[in-house]
Amino acid sequence: MSRQEGCRIVVLGGYGHFGARIVRALAATPGIAVIAAGRHPQRAAANLPGVDMARVQCRRLDVDDPDFARDLRETQADLVIHAAGPFQGQGYEVAHACLQAGMHYIDLADGRDFVRDFPARLDAVARRYGRSAISGASTLPALSSAVVDALRGRFDLLQSIDIVIAPAQATPLGMATVRAVLSYCGQPFECWIDGRWQRAIGWADPQPVTFARIAPRLASPCDVPDHDLLVQRYPGVSTVRFRAALELPLLSRCLAGMAWLRRHGLPLPMAKLAGAFAHAGRWFDRFGTDLGGMRVTLRGQRGGVAHRVYWDLTAPMLHGPEIPTFAAVLLARRLARGEPLPVGAHACLGLLDLAAFEDEFARWRIDSQVS
Repeated sequence: MSRQEGCRIVVLGGYGHFGARIVRALAATPGIAVIAAGRHPQRAAANLPGVDMARVQCRRLDVDDPDFARDLRETQADLVIHAAGPFQGQGYEVAHACLQAGMHYIDLADGRDFVRDFPARLDAVARRYGRSAISGASTLPALSSAVVDALRGRFDLLQSIDIVIAPAQATPLGMATVRAVLSYCGQPFECWIDGRWQRAIGWADPQPVTFARIAPRLASPCDVPDHDLLVQRYPGVSTVRFRAALELPLLSRCLAGMAWLRRHGLPLPMAKLAGAFAHAGRWFDRFGTDLGGMRVTLRGQRGGVAHRVYWDLTAPMLHGPEIPTFAAVLLARRLARGEPLPVGAHACLGLLDLAAFEDEFARWRIDSQVS
């Protein structure tokens, strides 16, 4: 690839669960030269089905390698998209290396502390190099905040935000995702409920929820950046809640059982259990559907009376895993068109509106509706 081919974008984890989807989307975008990077580039072709590999360069980049910063500079990239999770427990070394190499940086992080603290930790260095660094360019908080931004005008006073994500049972699982899910199973974390911080337990106490076009499910609390970021973004909101709802009640109750055991002191090796949990979950795929979904419920006051608005998303044909990649792809395309990204370090709130996501929904026959 030459510099004349347009905007050069490195995707770290470029043939992983989400990275491969980003590479596929960018490789089909005019004006972008995409580099799929990871520890084992020889595996890239097998994990990028349907991608014109003539438009993709595969390159070895290991974020744990002492020479990572040097190897990164050699790519001469304009932008790095970091899709090599899990981000729980990661530091900011990759983002620092990108900015110091004069590259913009975007990640798909869902680690609460990682995304919340990202601007404070990296804003100075990003501004020093005149580059943009964006964390959380994924379903949370990029899409969730875009939904709330689009609907908050329907309220005189917005009081409550309740978000539930419901993946299809047969959704392909990346190991980073499984490890992230299990990392807070049974762990306490703080939620903003009824105007004060209260303790919740990851994956404990599943409760029934309903959706517009998929069957009711059991939803359990999960520790995500929105617990902090939406409370900060929408002053006056008294409750921000996020839960995840697996399709099969048995698996929800299994996670709740593991949460109970961890909460009561049993030292389950969750990282080591990730592979076994993912393998066992695949056995149950025959009992699920191809429908995934998301519901955002807003409550408040309008005209002096209680008002409630639902936003529902339904993803058919196992297209749900595309959704976490949309924000990063949209921002990358913006840069490739010559539109500037905001200088400094930011969590991904207010950078994309809901209409931009809806264009991507249409490509994948994903339905969204307000009721």
